[in-house]
Amino acid sequence: MSTVAVTELIARYGELIDAGDFAGVGALFADAAFVSGGHTIRGSAGVEEMLRHTVIRYDDGTPRTHHVTTDVVVEFAEPAGTATARSAITVFQALHPA
Repeated sequence: MSTVAVTELIARYGELIDAGDFAGVGALFADAAFVSGGHTIRGSAGVEEMLRHTVIRYDDGTPRTHHVTTDVVVEFAEPAGTATARSAITVFQALHPA
């Protein structure tokens, strides 16, 4: 695992959320934990379920969002191959279809 791999995972998260692909986001976290708002969700099914209950998808199947991620920090720990990442995410949302 490398900083590049973790950064790409974070970018892919934004792409999948913006596409409304909650199963795809869940798959990213099959062997990981998703921490947000003081809650920790583990595994793909839990992440997918959380998104289905908290993110509105419109008639086009998307949440009409665009995620911009900055300030990515990746820290590696023991055992080898484990990492923790944090970042700032700004989400733009269109309330009406283009």
